[in-house]
Amino acid sequence: MYVFTSMPCEHYLIVAQLVLSAGAEDVPNAQQVKTLIKDIWDLRIAKLRTSIAEFIKGEGTHAKLDYLTLHELNTVRPFLPHALDQLNRLTKNTQSAAFNTTTQD
Repeated sequence: MYVFTSMPCEHYLIVAQLVLSAGAEDVPNAQQVKTLIKDIWDLRIAKLRTSIAEFIKGEGTHAKLDYLTLHELNTVRPFLPHALDQLNRLTKNTQSAAFNTTTQD
């Protein structure tokens, strides 16, 4: 399980994008700041996806999501319920097939 660091602002990515798009000339090393913000985003999303993969492989029933921002959570929202539903269906079908094989013997 991975631990996420608390961000100084819940909306860090949006704030950074607004500042850098509206006043990049007023930000020293704006391109470097933009690259660092993107790197932070990429690392956190990679960590989130790895955490989800481990959660699914470990057949977890609940997860603790401390210090994730809503924006980060919304990146996995479209596929996570669908993936868990598919795993549930596969598990039920496997159990049903195993039960049918056992009762037929």
